[in-house]
Amino acid sequence: MFVMQMILTGTGTSHGIPVIGCSCPRCSSSDERDIRLRTSAFVQAKDGTSIVIDTGPEFRIQALRWHITRLDAVLLTHTHADHLHGLDDVRIFSHNCTRVKNEATLRPSLKVYANNVSLNEVKERFSYIFKPTQEGGGKPRLDLVSIEQFNTDHPLTIGSLTIIAVPMKHGELDTTGFLLEEDGFRIAYLTDCSYLPESSINLVKGCSHAVLDGLRTRAHTTHLTFDQALEYASRIQAKKTWITHICHDYSHEEINRYLAEKSENKFFIQASYDGLVLNSSCC
Repeated sequence: MFVMQMILTGTGTSHGIPVIGCSCPRCSSSDERDIRLRTSAFVQAKDGTSIVIDTGPEFRIQALRWHITRLDAVLLTHTHADHLHGLDDVRIFSHNCTRVKNEATLRPSLKVYANNVSLNEVKERFSYIFKPTQEGGGKPRLDLVSIEQFNTDHPLTIGSLTIIAVPMKHGELDTTGFLLEEDGFRIAYLTDCSYLPESSINLVKGCSHAVLDGLRTRAHTTHLTFDQALEYASRIQAKKTWITHICHDYSHEEINRYLAEKSENKFFIQASYDGLVLNSSCC
């Protein structure tokens, strides 16, 4: 099997595209690359290890569309609704669907990795998961694990994947990016940020692919503009940089023309799209 690959299962901002009630040219576009579910990703390793980054409101749709049939862990960047509120739908992966003598055979709890602030938010918003309830109804069996206990000297390993948390700022909120590595092939996933400290840039510098926040051209308090993303891309120096968490101000083609002009084609940077597959063959 190939070295790990990442499928971008969603690349849109919190509204998604099309935006409800909007008839702008992007929201009525016939270009499939302009149709964007909420931002998320699915990663598969060569040993079959499968993880998702974020479980937004469309997680069930994304799992069906991209044939996600196994899940070994969930990584959360943060707990805004567009990145978390499909969490209940991971329960199918934490329960064995077969029944023996009318009793459900349960797999080990599904591990969810996030920073401490995010884990507390999960406990509050999905409190029913973590307290005794009546039989029936079903709920995920989750094991919440702090990503903060891992570092470059003691990285998180899931199967054949090595994962390092990348601290970021999303306005005032601490969010978590992820550097995923297998056999020297590295992908940095850096959505929902407005600032990357120098230490985080150094962690991901020279990676094969960087998936980087880039909302629009206009300034925003919690997201990178295209120009800011271009600046970070020039410092990260990935072989290929892909903009994600995109709003409906510009079409996919318009964004790519803007990025090419601003970068003067000195390095590779393009808009991502739902279903984009990142692997070693496209570097």
